[in-house]
Amino acid sequence: MCLGTPIVNNFIEVDTIVMPLSNFTSLIPENQNDSLFIPSGYNFQVIAQRGDLMSDGNAFPPKFDFTGFVPINQSSTNGYLSINSEYAPGAVSIMDINFDSTTLRWSKSNSSAIDFSPVVGTIANCSGSVTPWNTIITCEEYATSIDSNNDNYNDTGWAIEINPATRTIVNNEKIWALGNFAHENLVVHPNQRTVYQGADSNPGYLFKYVADMAQNLHSGKLYVYVGSKSGSGNWILLNNTTKVERNTTMSQAANLGATSFAGIEDVEISPKDGKVYLAVKGESAVYRFEDSDPLSGTTVTNFETYVGGSGQTYNLDTQSGIINEPWGTGNDNLAFDNEGNLWVLQDGSKNFVWLVDTLHTQLNPSVKIFMRTPAGSEPTGLTFSPDNKFMFMSIQHPSGANNSSTQQDVNSSNITFEKDVSLIIARNETWGIKPCQENISLSQSPISSGTYQSSDNLQATGQIVSPSKVFFNAKSYMLLNQGFSVDAGANFTGQIGGCENN
Repeated sequence: MCLGTPIVNNFIEVDTIVMPLSNFTSLIPENQNDSLFIPSGYNFQVIAQRGDLMSDGNAFPPKFDFTGFVPINQSSTNGYLSINSEYAPGAVSIMDINFDSTTLRWSKSNSSAIDFSPVVGTIANCSGSVTPWNTIITCEEYATSIDSNNDNYNDTGWAIEINPATRTIVNNEKIWALGNFAHENLVVHPNQRTVYQGADSNPGYLFKYVADMAQNLHSGKLYVYVGSKSGSGNWILLNNTTKVERNTTMSQAANLGATSFAGIEDVEISPKDGKVYLAVKGESAVYRFEDSDPLSGTTVTNFETYVGGSGQTYNLDTQSGIINEPWGTGNDNLAFDNEGNLWVLQDGSKNFVWLVDTLHTQLNPSVKIFMRTPAGSEPTGLTFSPDNKFMFMSIQHPSGANNSSTQQDVNSSNITFEKDVSLIIARNETWGIKPCQENISLSQSPISSGTYQSSDNLQATGQIVSPSKVFFNAKSYMLLNQGFSVDAGANFTGQIGGCENN
């Protein structure tokens, strides 16, 4: 920065079109360090960190996982955020969140821990789902044969439905009819009766469940997949009425010769083609298939590898040119945006967040890297607001040594990625951050809170009053001219370089 004679330029504020979240250039595939990397043109807000106190006096527990946004009346700016904690004994924390149309920032309130004592506790709440009727399903990744309350059901290894508005467990019981195994997640079909799910174990099996009534998952038929991973197969009906039968889902599947997968991490339904997609961590692949009929069908066709697979590499079109990168191991959480792009969160290799766009095939690949996560961590969760302007996700178990440098979130809060954190990510335009202009001249006083970015130069003559927060970013240079001042209590940050239109 330097003082100098002002150059007369007019900064004209223009309306901006918010591009889709999927519109970015792939990051360069580098190893983890102590920072979080997302593409130019995006920013994040921290909404919760491990150890923060909730409204009920409890602290957010460790190992943040599924991060489910539940809209209120289909709102993209008002809803509940549910965060799983994948540890023992397990936990789910829910808060009200609201996006302020004036400040263009999210706020949280009424945060509290779910009371699992009516269902003899919970454990390792890993991934989960938001149902079409806007409840949360949380999944227990550890299955045991212990029955501590003598109800003849195994204590753990179930899915549990939560009403986020009342913070209560639906029906005051676990969803026994979905079967007992290492639940990682599940997805509910838009018909509100059919559920697809998999066991996160090796062997792991793929299941289909058809509820007797819409929005009630507590009674129905449970099937397991028997067939090819490259071709076709069938849904075979399991015995699933008595407590003994529901406790023995895995042994029944094995006895029927069910197809074995090396750990099914996530199952999702594409909004574009209606196919069912599943991530199998131990096989480094995402498969997909077609169900002949979600309600009554017993046949599966076109089972195939969609992306990944052992030894698979892809060409990434980055700002440094084309780079060939291994798909790697550990594809874990999946999420579809409204356009039908598949986001793949990686627990293994370099722990990227990948985007597989709608044009992708294995013969003509189209993938890119959206996020590089901090050292020691994996990305988890990932859900979207209904308008697809916001993504909600978490960073689980980052290294406690990630404290050598800080990053600023969209609130200009200094963040070190050394503990579990939940983030809300959006394009700069959604946060009200102006895109880079050719040059900017700020002569008004006071200078309004906000981010001012120039792809060339930036000049300022004016006062930043308390408690305003102002960020300047110019690619070439800044001139802080006579008359520029910053009040005590205001926050001003300036940075030279890095402002690029995206």
